[in-house]
Amino acid sequence: MKFNKIALAVIAAVAAPVAAQAGVTVSPLLLGYHYTDEAADAQRKTFDGDEKVGYALDNDLWTGAALGLELTPSTQFQVEYGVSNTDANYSVNGNEVPAWAADAKQQTISGNFLIGTEQFTGYNPATKFKPYVLVGAGQSKIKIEDKVNGQELKESKDTIGNIGLGARYLVNDALALRGEVRGIHNFDNDWWEGLALAGLEVTLGGRLAPVVPVAPVQEPVAPVKPAAVVVEDRIVDTDRDGVPDHLDACPGTEANTVVDARGCPVQVNLVEELRQELRVFFDYDKSAIKPQYREEVAKVAAQMREFPNATAVIEGHASRESARSNARYNQRLSEARANAVKSMLTNEFGVAPTRLNAVGYGFDRPIAPNDTAEGRAMNRRVEAVITGTKTTTVNQTKDMVVQ
Repeated sequence: MKFNKIALAVIAAVAAPVAAQAGVTVSPLLLGYHYTDEAADAQRKTFDGDEKVGYALDNDLWTGAALGLELTPSTQFQVEYGVSNTDANYSVNGNEVPAWAADAKQQTISGNFLIGTEQFTGYNPATKFKPYVLVGAGQSKIKIEDKVNGQELKESKDTIGNIGLGARYLVNDALALRGEVRGIHNFDNDWWEGLALAGLEVTLGGRLAPVVPVAPVQEPVAPVKPAAVVVEDRIVDTDRDGVPDHLDACPGTEANTVVDARGCPVQVNLVEELRQELRVFFDYDKSAIKPQYREEVAKVAAQMREFPNATAVIEGHASRESARSNARYNQRLSEARANAVKSMLTNEFGVAPTRLNAVGYGFDRPIAPNDTAEGRAMNRRVEAVITGTKTTTVNQTKDMVVQ
């Protein structure tokens, strides 16, 4: 009862100096539903020290009243008092004990800001529906008493915070209907409650009107004689190629590009030369290409595709095992080795045979002495020389040397 008297005294104290002024709102009766299921474990722990054993408040009706002061046409500050008379159920590990049920009363007093969304979008007097965001804080007092003799069993006084969404419907200049849902956080015991409410709001002395900006009074200014305008010819060269835009036939030229008198890039031919060598070594008396040389032959084919006019001279060679070695046989063997490389380029990599010239030299052109096994292995070989040129047309740059 003492808490009720304090709450009413605070509301009366705020109301006294402003009751006769415009922008004062009174909500004489607010009705709602108070939801506390999510806070049951925390309440049992607060009242009895155990989340599974103890008292927790039941959901029930909520009544309240509020007195507010409009700060702007969209926003007001309210002092609100609310009370919920409900039951405190005692449970053990989820099972209620009806014999130990008690009466509970929860009272709150809060200071809340009702911030209208038109505070940010601009006040519209033609719109009667006024949504708002509620933010506030206050105190909650919970008392649990024995149902039979009224003896106080538990009590808790805690700091709370309010946050919610609501809307007011302006019936006329004095009356408005209000609906709201909010979350209530108990900071001291770390639990959340819910509240949905509706009520009637009365505005004393008329609503606060939006401030109308007053246009500043401007002193007459003596006419100023306009200064003479000097028009200067200005040459514009957007791409900075040295040719004015009105003469530039190729606008948007890249920087560092040489252009002609029309502003178009000067093109030059770049000639790139190709010279590549290939060596393939063979086993004794064999003309089959070993697998490890296939990648080297593939590189030659790739270069010949990049240089369409490139040609290759493929020379086959043989080793001379002794003074009695047959020159005619080794001549044919060297030719077979040269033709094996030519066939791989043609059949596997698609190089035109007209671009390839295969020739054999027998054992007449050794690169190492034939009197050692290592030397003879070096002489069993194919050597190919690939030559060609490629011409590419590019835009000439200022740092390019043209011959």
